[in-house]
Amino acid sequence: MPARPAPPSRSSRVASSGRRKAVDVFKFGGASLADAAAVRHAIDLILTPRPSPVVTVVSALAGVTDALLAMAESARTGDFRAADAAVDRLEARHVAVAEGIIPTRRARAALVKELEEAFAELRTLAHGVASLRELTPRTRDFLVARGEQLSARLVVAGMQARRAKAQYVEAAELIVTDGVFGNAFPDLAATDRRVRDRLAPLLRRRLMPVVPGFVGASPDGALVTLGRGGSDLTATVLGRALKAQRITLWKDVPGLMTTDPRLVPSARIVPQLNVREAAELAYYGAKVLHPRALIPLARIQVPVFVRPFAEPDAPGTEISTRHTLQRYPVKALSIVRGQALVTVTGNGMLGVPGIAARTFAALQQAGISVTLITQASSEHSISLCVPAERGAQARTALEDAFALEVARRELEGVEVQGGMATLAVVGLGMAGSPGIASRMFSSLSGARVNIVAIAQGSSELNISVVITEKDAEQAARAVHDEFQLDKIGGGGVRHDDRLDVVLLGVGQIGRELLRILPRTRRRVKPTIVGLIDRSGYLFNADGLSARQLLNAVTLKEQGASLMAIPGATKATAPEAVSQIARHALSRPVLVDLTADQTLPAIRKAITAEWDVVLANKKPLSASRVEVEALRALATQHGARILHETTVGAGLPVMDSYAKLVETGDKVLRIEGCTSGTLGFLLTEIGKGRPFSEALRDAMARGYTEPDPRDDLSGMDVARKALILARLIGFAGDLSDVTVESLVPEAFRSMPVARFKATLADQDAAWAARQAAATRQGRVLRYVLRATRTRVQVGLQAVPPSHPLAGLRGTDNQIVFTTMRYREHPLVITGPGAGPAVTAAGVLNDILQLTPA
Repeated sequence: MPARPAPPSRSSRVASSGRRKAVDVFKFGGASLADAAAVRHAIDLILTPRPSPVVTVVSALAGVTDALLAMAESARTGDFRAADAAVDRLEARHVAVAEGIIPTRRARAALVKELEEAFAELRTLAHGVASLRELTPRTRDFLVARGEQLSARLVVAGMQARRAKAQYVEAAELIVTDGVFGNAFPDLAATDRRVRDRLAPLLRRRLMPVVPGFVGASPDGALVTLGRGGSDLTATVLGRALKAQRITLWKDVPGLMTTDPRLVPSARIVPQLNVREAAELAYYGAKVLHPRALIPLARIQVPVFVRPFAEPDAPGTEISTRHTLQRYPVKALSIVRGQALVTVTGNGMLGVPGIAARTFAALQQAGISVTLITQASSEHSISLCVPAERGAQARTALEDAFALEVARRELEGVEVQGGMATLAVVGLGMAGSPGIASRMFSSLSGARVNIVAIAQGSSELNISVVITEKDAEQAARAVHDEFQLDKIGGGGVRHDDRLDVVLLGVGQIGRELLRILPRTRRRVKPTIVGLIDRSGYLFNADGLSARQLLNAVTLKEQGASLMAIPGATKATAPEAVSQIARHALSRPVLVDLTADQTLPAIRKAITAEWDVVLANKKPLSASRVEVEALRALATQHGARILHETTVGAGLPVMDSYAKLVETGDKVLRIEGCTSGTLGFLLTEIGKGRPFSEALRDAMARGYTEPDPRDDLSGMDVARKALILARLIGFAGDLSDVTVESLVPEAFRSMPVARFKATLADQDAAWAARQAAATRQGRVLRYVLRATRTRVQVGLQAVPPSHPLAGLRGTDNQIVFTTMRYREHPLVITGPGAGPAVTAAGVLNDILQLTPA
């Protein structure tokens, strides 16, 4: 069953209101009519049931126009044999298509006979050209038009074979032109009358007209062509005359792209373009659309859809009078290669009227098209771009035109620089969005691309620059990336006053961070755009509202998931990051506040060029191979990884280490107590409290993990020790860390509820440990010790003189022994547990990523 085309847009419905029957215009390009299978697919699309009748425009079969031109050129040189061979090949191809689309023998034989007669006539015409060895523009058009005429005959026959009421209509009966052979343009008013007079009666009789594209009639009735790609123009001319509800151009591409995907692989389909934007792109090298195809639709509300022939369900690109300015000020960019920059220079131009007019007149007389014009305000020079192959001819034409001025030395001469390309950034919304030009030039500068010339109209619909052709790909990538044209919502200037934050994990730390964030005193305040938990994610590219964040905090405190919030999307963490990364964001940051294995999600974020802030220790305590690969990935994509709170909560541990190294010091050993939970527990036991009572107090204060054995096992401290040890060159993994667990073997595998119920069973053992330490005049501490060769964590009884002996409650302490601080180590002490302290440390990392 053929796919049903998408329903008309709102603009097309408005345009068709008030008429009894709206009309669809379909146009099939040559690539969509490559062989019998393609023609059958086109007929499927035409005959798909729909409420409105269809008028169809067809191009020649793929490659046929080029073959006809080659045949005509062979005939012009008098090569009868080559011309005959070309006609034979064309006839065989058309007959093969006929046999593939007509199932019944009788109908197939009739169509084949019609084709044979047509090609016999074509052969006679070719022989006439060969005999005279003359090919006039009039004769060339007459020959080349056969491609579309034959293609239309095939489509009509295929439709009639399926009992459809198809009717072939000669284009010359409909489209009146200015008579310029090879590049005619329709007389729109006269064509409107002809189309309505000829097609309206057919449509009333429920006939389905099929019209050859690319073809029209001169004022005296001669056959003319509309220029290469002119079938698009035929479709829009018919759509205009019929006031169609929409025009669909079926192409071999998914739609109009943000740029050439061969230059920028991340280019994406532009969902909607204003007619003026599309016209600019077509002119500046977007080969998908004929540059003149949109002229008939000026001030006419008939939308055009560029749709992929191979995927009829895909939306493609809408071209209409709608303006989507605020969200998409920049729509696309185009590169035109093979240009030459022609510059006329001289003091004699200053204040002299007519210099520009004479320049363009000279090029017009030489038949040279100009793609870009720029002139300095001093009037000292005029620069313009022409096709590279016409550069020498342009120089000659201008030197002839200004021969007298050059002889008088009023002009210095004409300079031609070959090997140039033009880059054009297009978008109607640029005029209302400050900073577009600045960002464009900055991105080119950052990519080390030199700008040779600049042209911009006052409307800012188009900013064009001339660059060297060798820089074209680099320039396209840089500008495309700067405006995030590969992102949903891309096409605008990144916000200088925003840093977009996505929280991975909305537990106690996450909820505390959301509470303190509004109190930030910075010009650039972080904006929470996404929340992710195990169930899915909540996202808004403009920032989650205060109400949404409050709902999230409330629900999470009640034990619910994000999926309980309207608008949340079910996804895993990596899927959530991937989906959010498809949107255009400003300086995006992923903040990992979980205690999960989140490396896949972090890799997704870094690949999307996000920065990462970690409070989660697991990613950096994974295997050395994984951590090194993660850091290499971050370097490759220019992403920063900050992780101050992975050790010591809000204490400046990582910052202090970095400053030591930056000033030339060498860290020999790191020791410390880095578990606020165990610090609180051991302090309370030292005061004489039973273990069970002290641990329950710690749980009530929110110091422990949901399963307190995660703290008592020592693995949390072991991960912190490994992160610190790797800073000073330890090459091992977590399995190489010696860890003393504080959970007796018998208690390790039981359910968490039962473990909590039997805490008192461990009181006696802990009382004995404390008594032994007291007898020695020492205090119990859970200590990490890290060197380049060994890492160990465990319970120690330290003497009162040791720096760790003075710790109280949840305080953490890190001791750096360095070449500079060997006798008196550098000690960092402070609160090291609790959501508020950790959230503050996370916020400090986030703020380091924002401009002051």
